[in-house]
Amino acid sequence: MIVRPEDNADREAAGDELEGLLGVLAATLDHVTSAFDVIFDAEIVSDDELAASLHHYGYEVVSWQEAREMHASLQRTWLLDQIGSLVPRAELELAERGTYAEGATKGAVDAYIRVGRAFGLVTDAEIRRLIPARFLEGPLTTDD
Repeated sequence: MIVRPEDNADREAAGDELEGLLGVLAATLDHVTSAFDVIFDAEIVSDDELAASLHHYGYEVVSWQEAREMHASLQRTWLLDQIGSLVPRAELELAERGTYAEGATKGAVDAYIRVGRAFGLVTDAEIRRLIPARFLEGPLTTDD
């Protein structure tokens, strides 16, 4: 939900109220954008009820967007496809562009490693099997 706080908005109370509503599974506030991320069961609680609750604590709902969550297996497949397409593309770019391409590839590899680890989608052993060692070495990759 994209919300606009009024002067008297109470962030903590609004978040606590949302989390306490039947059907709300999680509610977090992005303090930078003031957007609430609310995961809820639409069969139990409606978006109108959520908006009314937020209004009570000083928030005007500007808009909301339905989250389209991918199942973990689809996310894993997508990530593996991305990694799989990265390596052949990197090999071609290395031949054409040299060290710049290697640096860019190491940056992309680092991003995929972080995503894979953060969401538990791939193991380090799988990453090492999929990506040539030269792309895993150097200052742009981490061993977090």
